Amino acid sequence: MNRNCSVLILFTCLYLIIGLSFGSEVKEEIGENLLEYAIDLYQRGDYNASFEAINHYLIDNGENASALNLRGLLYMNNGSYEFANEDFHKALTHNGNESILNYNLGLNSFYLGDMISADIYFNKARALGYSSFDLLFYSGLVKYGKGSYTEAAELLQNATIKNPNDSATWFNLGMAYEQIKKFDLAVHAYDEAIRLDPSYEKPWFFKGRIYHSFGNSSLAQMAFHNYTTLEPRDDLGWFFYAKSLHDGGKNNESVQALEEALKINPSNQMYLEFLNVYVNKNETSFNEVITSRLSEDVTILILSLIGIISILAIFRR
Repeated sequence: MNRNCSVLILFTCLYLIIGLSFGSEVKEEIGENLLEYAIDLYQRGDYNASFEAINHYLIDNGENASALNLRGLLYMNNGSYEFANEDFHKALTHNGNESILNYNLGLNSFYLGDMISADIYFNKARALGYSSFDLLFYSGLVKYGKGSYTEAAELLQNATIKNPNDSATWFNLGMAYEQIKKFDLAVHAYDEAIRLDPSYEKPWFFKGRIYHSFGNSSLAQMAFHNYTTLEPRDDLGWFFYAKSLHDGGKNNESVQALEEALKINPSNQMYLEFLNVYVNKNETSFNEVITSRLSEDVTILILSLIGIISILAIFRR
């Protein structure tokens, strides 16, 4: 039996024995100690022991908003989002902290994939004066997911003021700036993400896309080279690296980069067609391929963006 379980059993026994012997006031004091103990366990990351303690406390204190909020957080932590939603709503009916509970309800909705509800709850939390870094970060992600890019950029910018040392926030801010065509600010945000975490590969990819779209093949090559060095398993990175090399007149290197993309994804017809163009150095065919495959290229990029946001959201928990 571990130490946390032993302490929990001791609290429970004291709660029952002393409460029966000395009346409700002492029982209430022991109960409050149990609540504090459950909160302390949660803050130390011992979620199982915290869950046991808070359930014991709620047996006789089922209307305590702080306890209901804590159990909601524990439910949310283990993926029991419906139970978490129920506890957060109960806490609201028992005069819990409205701003924090609306934030928790928003985060719970975010994890459920309900961006509409998440946006409503986050807006309420901010209207009530709550302005934590996490609220600003997740509010920005939700606004981005809903296509409200200007609002997303504003929220994420405010998040960087609250915490300027979070690379994921700078990266998402860069993506929001791209959507509203503030490309200089986007590059700056990506540079901040890279400065804070040199192993962070995705900002290099998006920097490369910006440089490539403006015809700066040398900077695009540098960005895609760094991206493929950090993330050599992404065929899309090698594909865009090949395009930037070809645009810079480095045809042999572009063929090698495209061959790397095909090693990872050998059945991709687009890569095969571009390789044929590069090998034969047929610029007319090259332009035809770009035109015919543009929609597919954009679709791949959009899917990549969605995947990145989803992954970031998971790791921000």
